[in-house]
Amino acid sequence: MTGPILYKYLDLGPRAFSTMMLPSGEKVFVSLVPKGLAVHRLHLGGWIPGRRLFAASTQERDRMVRVLRREEDQLPPLPTAVKEHRDDGALMEFMDAAILDLNAVSAGKVQPRATDKIDTDNPPTRAMSLFTRLALSQPDAAALSARFDRVRNIPG
Repeated sequence: MTGPILYKYLDLGPRAFSTMMLPSGEKVFVSLVPKGLAVHRLHLGGWIPGRRLFAASTQERDRMVRVLRREEDQLPPLPTAVKEHRDDGALMEFMDAAILDLNAVSAGKVQPRATDKIDTDNPPTRAMSLFTRLALSQPDAAALSARFDRVRNIPG
């Protein structure tokens, strides 16, 4: 068994994914989309997604994020990805809020001040970072699936 390796990490706001190799040598793909969260095993050198190991709906995913934020100090730090690492989620969230504000001003509506609601000095940890860190802390795909399932079932 080797240590975990993070190959790709792309967080683009509402859409994000990461690919990694677990200590057991199994490659997995974690994806975050507006409809929820999915974890797949990868085959053929990490090119072909295989069996889905875990899936969560939007509500379950949001609850999992709240639980993981409470337990964040127990997760390992997020390493820099070997092949590609883009962490633009916070920037994309700010840009979306700025577009809402500009559209409201141009339509003559009361400015919603969406950008004021974002704490740029102390942003919360991004959901994709939490899920990737949790995945990297597991020894194999079976443990990863079981751990994600346990987190999903914690009330929060």
